[in-house]
Amino acid sequence: MLRFLIYVVEVVVVVAIAVWLADRPGVVSLDWQGWRIETSVGILALSVFLLAVATAAIFATWRWLRRRPREWSMRRRLNRQEAGLRALSDGLVAIASGDADSARKHTRRADSLLDHAPVTVLLEAQTAQIAGDEAAARATFERMTQNADTEFLGLRGLITDALREGDDDRALDYARRAYALKPRTPWLIDSMVSLLSRAGEWREAQRLIEESQKSKRTTTAQARHQQAALLTERARAAQSLGQAADAHAQARKANELDPALVPAASLLAQLVAEDGRAWRVRKFIEKSWVAAPHPDLRDAYLDLLDAETAPLDRYKAVEALVRSTSEHPESRLALARAALDASLWGEARRQLDELQATAPTADVYRLRARLADEDTEDATLPAEWLELAASAESDRAWVCGDCGTVADDWSAVCGHCGAFATLGWTQPPRIHRAIGTVVGVGGPDDAGVSISGDDETTPPVESKNTA
Repeated sequence: MLRFLIYVVEVVVVVAIAVWLADRPGVVSLDWQGWRIETSVGILALSVFLLAVATAAIFATWRWLRRRPREWSMRRRLNRQEAGLRALSDGLVAIASGDADSARKHTRRADSLLDHAPVTVLLEAQTAQIAGDEAAARATFERMTQNADTEFLGLRGLITDALREGDDDRALDYARRAYALKPRTPWLIDSMVSLLSRAGEWREAQRLIEESQKSKRTTTAQARHQQAALLTERARAAQSLGQAADAHAQARKANELDPALVPAASLLAQLVAEDGRAWRVRKFIEKSWVAAPHPDLRDAYLDLLDAETAPLDRYKAVEALVRSTSEHPESRLALARAALDASLWGEARRQLDELQATAPTADVYRLRARLADEDTEDATLPAEWLELAASAESDRAWVCGDCGTVADDWSAVCGHCGAFATLGWTQPPRIHRAIGTVVGVGGPDDAGVSISGDDETTPPVESKNTA
């Protein structure tokens, strides 16, 4: 509407000017180079207007002719770029579907259309990987490291390749190069901490964790847990070398940082108990039990008693340990075991009834089978409970929070995926991977598969302990 009004105003102005000139015809005379031109003012104005229009048309034509080749070249380049991006997208889809031949075809097309853009090199490497040509993939990643735009991506591919082959030294070298490029990358920091821990380079790993905490890349709680895990491994290493004082210092600091880290508390209890300071051991075991009830803490607590201690006194000791967390499933399990050892059948049955209603794991039914076997007044048969145990939920275990792998014992590094400080005492998934006690990282072939509910699992594969 506004444009129409502007157009109407322009027409009115032009008509007004034309009428005004028509009412005042006048005469204009021009002498130039022996030529004499006489005309009216209106004709002169019209001639000037037409001359201006002609000049503008000529200028527009010249400008169009001048810009035409560049526009054609730009349009052609945009069309090639669009086709290249489409080929790149098709290549990614082919890679996701595992079609190596199609991915290779789209990669070549994308590389040609995009004039060897760096992103096509990554596509080439991934194509080689799904085709099973690891040598070609590695060579492509190496080529990527020679370009500043793709160097970091190339190093990530080389890190993954080295970890797949179990070459920790090569993976650590690449990780250090990548860290120099992008020191604020979370996955890289986690990988370096894991690799440094397996290499026994505790101080550098701890420095990375501290820097990550200072720069707010990790939360305070996460950083404290990671530092505690690392110090626990340092304490284990020191203990294996006979350095009791250093092991005690590292375990004590780990326990202060994260009282819920059971391995640190258990190790500290063992080291302090060797010095004869039983009262101190009881104090921090009770503190750790409140933070994270665990069978190892119960065993460490009972180990403080004399071997000749009566079963009833051992039950009372367990009762004192779990007093603040009596409703927790681990507390009830500890009381049920101690009650069975002390022949307190009624107390054992009460605790197992509660567990059967709230947390019916396989261990609960095995204890019910023991109760049925030892209590002459129990009318049930042990076989009935063992049959239920075979199909019950799995008992709590050390489970990796990243990959779900179940380990026989805690370690700072997951033995399957290599994640650092991810093992937690929890109930495994219904179908899980089981591995043996590890500190070093194994490959995918180092694991058996266990189905939750069965009492037997695939025997774990031995892995080297680098702590």
